[in-house]
Amino acid sequence: MVREVPGASARVSSGFRKVVDVFLSGEGLPFSQILSAERIERICRKHRCLFGLDTIYSTSVVLWVFLSQVLRDGKEAACQAAVARIVLWRCEQGLEPPTADTGDFCRARAKLAPGALHDISCEVAEELEQAAEPAWLWKDKHHAKLVDGFTFTMPDTPANQVKYPQIKTQKPGIGQPIARAAAIVSLATGAIMNLAFGAYEGKATGETSLLRTLLGSLRTGDVVVMDRYYCSYMLLAMLLGQGTHACIRKHRYCHSARQNQPLIGAQNRPPRGGYWVEESSYSVLDARGCDQFVTV
Repeated sequence: MVREVPGASARVSSGFRKVVDVFLSGEGLPFSQILSAERIERICRKHRCLFGLDTIYSTSVVLWVFLSQVLRDGKEAACQAAVARIVLWRCEQGLEPPTADTGDFCRARAKLAPGALHDISCEVAEELEQAAEPAWLWKDKHHAKLVDGFTFTMPDTPANQVKYPQIKTQKPGIGQPIARAAAIVSLATGAIMNLAFGAYEGKATGETSLLRTLLGSLRTGDVVVMDRYYCSYMLLAMLLGQGTHACIRKHRYCHSARQNQPLIGAQNRPPRGGYWVEESSYSVLDARGCDQFVTV
């Protein structure tokens, strides 16, 4: 049985909170120092969600303040506190401040496109990864990436219930819409390199299905670390085919005659059963590489 070290979670949370508090206590709008307006405008223009360039609530200002809201707790995370920070920042810049009304800020925040926020996050994470020191990498050269899935709930609105319905065992009218996600996390920087999410149940909603949409985020020479849920012939073959190494715990249904027996090869390729595998792709999933079972 796995036991937690007493107080470990509290220490981690407290340490992270201290770092966040120092960052948020900086002058002006903290995120404006690390997330340039040029980057925000470039990506938002691409997604056609750029707004308010010459107004108080420009895309950059709204995003900077919104990110600060996410990292704050209690009343400090409220829209009223967010607008107050914009008022203070504008006054420090010698500019006309907005009114204390939160309506304009909330309407501007609603214009932030999820696709643009996703691309901004991925671009920043990739730059962090490329700037990682060799000592942070495995054997000073391989970028190790952790892959895992999780679920999360969201506000109980009619639109969310349609797109992300509750689990079938949940009684109607009880609970909240739930979604499933899969993420690629850098073990060098701790940044989320990419993430995909979808409905909790249904066709092509499993973690492996979500991961397949993220394979383009993995590079040749990367080492992917995953749990046994991802141990499948097709996924391993696809990773090896693009030059990505994998370290995965053996699934209990994955049979091997002996230690160090090759797992990927034409001799043990399963029948084409997945509707997602095109015949042209399946035909080349032969002996692209050779994975080994190792007892630790």
